[in-house]
Amino acid sequence: MNTSPSLDVLKLVDEQRILLCCGSGGVGKTTTAASLALLAASRGRSVLVLTIDPAKRLAQAMGLDQLSHEPQAIDITGLPGLAGAGSLHGMMLDTKRTFDQLVEKYATSEEVRQAIFGNHYYQHLSASLAGSREFMAMERVYEIALLDQYDLVVVDTPPSQHAMDFIDAPKRMFDLFEGRFIALLLKPYRAIGKRGFSLLRRGSEQSLNFLEKLTGSQFIVELSQFFLAFADMFEGFKERSERVRELLMQSDCSFLLVCAPEPASLEQAERFFQRLRGEDLPIGGMIINRVHQASGPEQPDADSWRAVEALAATIDEHGSQPSLAQRLQLTYAEQQDLAHEDREAIADTEVARQGIAIRRVPHFEHDLHSLEDIQAFARKLAEESDGVGQNI
Repeated sequence: MNTSPSLDVLKLVDEQRILLCCGSGGVGKTTTAASLALLAASRGRSVLVLTIDPAKRLAQAMGLDQLSHEPQAIDITGLPGLAGAGSLHGMMLDTKRTFDQLVEKYATSEEVRQAIFGNHYYQHLSASLAGSREFMAMERVYEIALLDQYDLVVVDTPPSQHAMDFIDAPKRMFDLFEGRFIALLLKPYRAIGKRGFSLLRRGSEQSLNFLEKLTGSQFIVELSQFFLAFADMFEGFKERSERVRELLMQSDCSFLLVCAPEPASLEQAERFFQRLRGEDLPIGGMIINRVHQASGPEQPDADSWRAVEALAATIDEHGSQPSLAQRLQLTYAEQQDLAHEDREAIADTEVARQGIAIRRVPHFEHDLHSLEDIQAFARKLAEESDGVGQNI
């Protein structure tokens, strides 16, 4: 028996400052993030929805050709019932630009800054290293929160095979810089303290030239030069990451698990739930999309079926086999079976057994690609939450 309470989505969008939608790809996470943002805007809040997915699904759903690194206003006044509502903005993370801004902030000199920006390895690290996108996403969320321009920021985290990547990203980035080879390379730097990047670089030239001759690879030299230049900014990055983590642990921030009622998706949500619990991060609830719902009793009474058969007989003029009434009965039974399977799968999750609040969103018969579709989805999110969301 499932004892999980129904997730009060309206309370979330009214009271929280940051909502992070997390889960694997293909479960409606982007649609959920956009709908939460629209729902909050419909209730008078100033909202920004940030996507970290390089695909253009969110932009297209919001009626834009593309999203940029800076917030763009989204016109929602044409939607029914939203005249005079709050404001909605959307943006997409530019990983490299965010990384560049961090270097600008923490570089100790123009020489260090230019050495990093001119380094080929940095071009790879800032754009495509595993974890850099998630790490910079957290940084961008922190920047936006500090500006305090929005009542609510909704984050559509990147789709990934492992949903925990978003949490693991800072550790993976720091492990890169704290590996044994890098520690050995940076040992002279730590010994000379603050005597300067130029002194270290001049002292390292002979070693770096030896590395190039030994390996025949300019890449090794550029990699070494990058870490030498980056060393004095590393502590600043770590400190910044700690502040981001503190932000994510505040009571006005919530992680939302987004999934579908399929076994693989529920399993991903379970693993992410355990990680959030283990990291003491705030869990707002779970949103399960594409849930099949039963529209009536498992076994309608005989009078109901006779009424269906009588109506079907007036339509089924050609006496097809199986009859229309039989096909309706079969379809009804299949829908009941699907709904039962979804209920059982959800009730069997640790999330449900732990009493975490859950919102089930019904299966839509078409893909959601427009603001009107997002509004329809938002209505489903708001149902059963005091007032059934009439203003959306």
